[in-house]
Amino acid sequence: MEKRVLRVLYTVNHSPQYILARSPCPVTVSLLRPTDGQHSGGIGYASVSLKSCIETICTTSPELLQSDTRDFSVYVLDPLESESAPEPVNIPSEAEGSKMAEGQARGVAVGLGLMSWALAAEGEEALVNGTLTRTGSGQEALEVVFALRETYSHREGIIPCCLYSLGIRRVLKHRASSRRSTRQLPLPLS
Repeated sequence: MEKRVLRVLYTVNHSPQYILARSPCPVTVSLLRPTDGQHSGGIGYASVSLKSCIETICTTSPELLQSDTRDFSVYVLDPLESESAPEPVNIPSEAEGSKMAEGQARGVAVGLGLMSWALAAEGEEALVNGTLTRTGSGQEALEVVFALRETYSHREGIIPCCLYSLGIRRVLKHRASSRRSTRQLPLPLS
């Protein structure tokens, strides 16, 4: 385990523009060794808690915090899954005249559930993988790439039963109790 600055690159709702969220201080990461099937080519990888990444995003972009009506589905581009990614498909669009960028990175986006679930989860169990890099000032960092997709806020009544075994019920109950505790009581009439 080491401490590294966390650089979270993310997009919102299919925007081509990446936004950078930097952790205010180094976070704990676990360095990963490449397996026999992975050819790192000198590139290093590490894992970090999903919660640390989501907290970094929400600290730097508070407008993304979930509300009673809105939440975000979270996907991470896992660099260790790039070998299992299919070859990129180039379907030219007459309107855009698009072409696949040469040397475009392959990867697989891994679904991680809702942002509210990650923030409400107790502990730091869920891990995501990223690439070791250096900042412009030469500081060692871990870079993790996310895509956020806006969705409706989900309440316990509409969550499929199969998700309850994943601990979602505990997260939803925590959200509901924290909402109740922040509600103001009506003032008595004098």
